[in-house]
Amino acid sequence: MKYLKFIVIIMGLLIFFGTAGIIYIVFDRVFSTKQTLVFPNNDEINQLQIGQNNEIVNANISNDKLILIIKLNQESYIKGKYQIVVFDLKKGKKINNFFIK
Repeated sequence: MKYLKFIVIIMGLLIFFGTAGIIYIVFDRVFSTKQTLVFPNNDEINQLQIGQNNEIVNANISNDKLILIIKLNQESYIKGKYQIVVFDLKKGKKINNFFIK
């Protein structure tokens, strides 16, 4: 019976500190003044120029970078090829373009 009392006390402490930790994390994220990646202030990403018949094949977000893979159409100067565009989401600027033959 003495071990049962010890286990109940430990479980109560775990519940209390776990709940306090979750509340702290939620309030820290809700009332934080840091810039989030969900709503960047820069509009350069919104002004990405993609040709009329070009197709975005894949879009990934990795380490605060947006990586777009675009299949180029027949009217572009590299027809049937792929273009990889890398954006930095924190700065809101295009980092680099890669063309794959």
